[in-house]
Amino acid sequence: MVGVPRSKRCQRCKRIKVKCDERWPTCTPCERAKVACSGPPTLTKFVNNGCHASTSSESKGDEVVVQFARSDTPAGNLKSIRQQGLPGGASFGHFRLASDEPRKNLTTVADRVAARLIGFLAHENAPWDALAAIGYTKHLPARLGESPALRDCVALMCSTWANSRRNLPANQVIDSSLYGKALRSLQRALDDHKQQLRCETLAAATILERLEVLFDTRRPYHRTRHAFGIKGLVTKRGPPDPNDELDIHLAFENHAALVSHWLVEGGENFFLTSPWKEVIEQAWSVLENSVPSDRMDCYVVGHYFGYWPDLVHGFRSISLDRDISSQQARARVFRDQVAILEAKVKSVGECIMQRARNEGRIIEEPNPATPVGRKFHFGNLDTMSFVVSYTMLRTIINRVLYHLSVLLGQPDTLLEVENRELCKQTWMCLPFIKALGIVPSILAASPVYMSYEGGDRVEKDYLLDLVVEVSGYKGRYPKERKCVELLVLNAAKAMTGRGLFAASSSSLQEEDGKGDPIHNI
Repeated sequence: MVGVPRSKRCQRCKRIKVKCDERWPTCTPCERAKVACSGPPTLTKFVNNGCHASTSSESKGDEVVVQFARSDTPAGNLKSIRQQGLPGGASFGHFRLASDEPRKNLTTVADRVAARLIGFLAHENAPWDALAAIGYTKHLPARLGESPALRDCVALMCSTWANSRRNLPANQVIDSSLYGKALRSLQRALDDHKQQLRCETLAAATILERLEVLFDTRRPYHRTRHAFGIKGLVTKRGPPDPNDELDIHLAFENHAALVSHWLVEGGENFFLTSPWKEVIEQAWSVLENSVPSDRMDCYVVGHYFGYWPDLVHGFRSISLDRDISSQQARARVFRDQVAILEAKVKSVGECIMQRARNEGRIIEEPNPATPVGRKFHFGNLDTMSFVVSYTMLRTIINRVLYHLSVLLGQPDTLLEVENRELCKQTWMCLPFIKALGIVPSILAASPVYMSYEGGDRVEKDYLLDLVVEVSGYKGRYPKERKCVELLVLNAAKAMTGRGLFAASSSSLQEEDGKGDPIHNI
């Protein structure tokens, strides 16, 4: 027979035998008593008359055999937690709603939002969608019912996703009403001491940060408002729960946003120190069993990006040292440290690159339309992300080493040759990235900036065309090509410690023609 729902009362109302008004997440009796409400039960009793399916438990005469079972694969939305055989071949069991997908009958807002998100993730183009490829996205549907903030932020993400696919103008992609609702829900969660430090609240803030980076045309240069909030939230929460994959993915994904924050604002990367270091090492073993190797490669190079702020601030401090003897002594020590880091990054990265080539995930093809004359074709987004990130990190380390050699009065020409080859690898990624659409092109802006100084005039014009195209979508950069080039050069210098990040394009224009600018952050 069909499922027979049990009482919908919460556990407390059922225990003290009072009427429960079912005003979830906290019913009125529990709210008045100022106690935690258990919410609606998820158990449903099913009775099997033996006509449709056999059970693993058998009845012997009038003896009732009880079996406790745990199913690894849910049947529909249900996971068996207990089955009991009855005389005559009948049986009944208790089942719990499976947590990896929303209910088939969408009865709540969270269910409907989860279903919409799953629809986007199941879309035929999802494997090549930058939002769908984010590691934590697949874990979100099962968690929406636990957090109104996460539910509203995912609803905003789905709306933004749909508007982007419809090619709406940039200033219409983010629905302002949904954005306001998501912000209010997040603020309520942050004000609630029970919700504030939950993994779902961090996920909500992370989603808003990603949407801001990709689609918000009013975002200030080189920073995001939500990144400041994420830093405070992550610092207060502490290391992720190594048994919660969503929490682990959020830690790895937010590491990139925090690195950018530390790069501009300064601060210590606590991912590299205790107790974070030990928890992250434990998390690696958890993810290795459930995450594809391509995604793990991205997390590996992301770990080494954690040293980027130290490279920038270390070089900047040395270059500003007015005592020549002290400057050169510090430069030699720092050069040796950076060289050790370079050896580690190259050893790990080249092995991954070779493996990807052997597996056919990186294919080099001719492409006469670009100055390089060659291009990369990638088997998936994770491989592309790894190559772009790895090449950019190698370029950053190369530039720091080269300018340290200049400070020491011994410019290393071999580093210039290596930089040229690394820049070419970055440029070979660009045709593939451009073919994916505007969002991946936005994410590729930093590698383009970093490689700009390594090009000749023809190559620089090619790169500027890409930057101008992206800036036309975002509407944030100046329209004059010369100003765009000045912004790119300033960013390249700032990303290697030879300058500071510009607060706006106007500050760049004010310094145009006045020598090497140092811009206010």
